Amino acid sequence: MKTMLALTLSLLSLAGLAAAAEPAAPTKAAADAAAAPKLPARSKIDWEKMNDGQRKKYMKATVLPEMKKLFVAFDKKYKSMSCQTCHGSKAAETKFKMPGGELPKLPQATDRPGFMALAQKKPEAAKFMGTQVKPAMAALLNLDESNPTNPKGFGCYSCHTAEGAPTPAAAPAAPAAKPAGGGW
Repeated sequence: MKTMLALTLSLLSLAGLAAAAEPAAPTKAAADAAAAPKLPARSKIDWEKMNDGQRKKYMKATVLPEMKKLFVAFDKKYKSMSCQTCHGSKAAETKFKMPGGELPKLPQATDRPGFMALAQKKPEAAKFMGTQVKPAMAALLNLDESNPTNPKGFGCYSCHTAEGAPTPAAAPAAPAAKPAGGGW
């Protein structure tokens, strides 16, 4: 009996060693992480202090190539990605201002059910935008990402407009006339 027990334990030990020696099949998450291009390192630029010429040069030489790598890895349809892909067909006229009105509109920031519906409808795109595009753009512009404790950081609405919001390129509405007698 003792011999049988020792033999069984030995066989189990060998089976365990053999299983440990064989690499486990990669999980989908590991495969996705390996397939995703490496995110760019945080830059040292100060976007706010750069003039238009410096910004244009930086966008063409650094931001566009880095973001194009990410987008093409996500979907080959972005092979011809250009400034207009994000900034819109009237980029030069609007002086490349962001957010642009031609990107898909997102639910209002407070519309959690709207975001959940969008994530269910386009899960791969939502994951890509949140885990690759947002952090990459924040790093390239040397900005912190938007989050609940830093709502002013770089986030979805740095590029996209919200449903129901006026298109940024549209002329601003004239201020309301002040009532006679001063009012507010």
